[in-house]
Amino acid sequence: MQHIPLTGAYLCQDCNSVGNSAMNCPACASTVLLGLAGVLNREEAADNQVKWPWIEAAAAQMWTEVAA
Repeated sequence: MQHIPLTGAYLCQDCNSVGNSAMNCPACASTVLLGLAGVLNREEAADNQVKWPWIEAAAAQMWTEVAA
C-alpha cells in the first residue's frame, strides 16, 4: 500500500482511482482529476477559500426576485 499525503491526492473521475499526479491518472491516463484536499481537508479549505462577492450578490438578487 502506498501513502499519499492529502495535499497531493487526486481522484480520477473516470476510473475512481486515487493517485498523486495532478496531470494524468496513473491507472487510466485520464485528465479528469479532482484534488481531494479541497474536498476532504475542511480546515485548510476554509482558510484558503476564495470569495467572489459578485457571485454572492447575484445569488442574493436572484433569491429576492424569486421570493417576490
